Amino acid sequence: MRDKNLDRQLRLLTLQLDSWKKLHDLITYGLDKARPIISAEQERQFTDIRENLLQETEHSLRDLGLLGELSGRAMNVLQRGVSLRSVRELSTDDVRRLEADWNSVFTKLGVLQGQLKSRRKVLAGQTPLSHLMSRLLGREALT
Repeated sequence: MRDKNLDRQLRLLTLQLDSWKKLHDLITYGLDKARPIISAEQERQFTDIRENLLQETEHSLRDLGLLGELSGRAMNVLQRGVSLRSVRELSTDDVRRLEADWNSVFTKLGVLQGQLKSRRKVLAGQTPLSHLMSRLLGREALT
């Protein structure tokens, strides 16, 4: 059995996680002062990823039921790093906050993705009749 809403949420989560990973890669590069100077192409990539996250994060978090829990942390990350060059100039405390907020968002999204994949696996093993019966009896699908 398939659940279209569940599949849609998993696609949405996958896109969000990919964008957060790309943002992290660029932030990590920007924070490494031993690395060469940041190129215009890297700045453009950073801006594109940040733009995508700014446009999609609130919608995604609302759809996934995480808006209240993660919106503030996600916006802290996106507002603290306005450019790759500005990330390189953050104070040690700001870097710690940035990393902690990024990790909170990424971890919660990853955990939710795992939960949804588990639910999808359970649904895949159910027949429509067994799914309907579990819903009628008010029970979650058995794992």
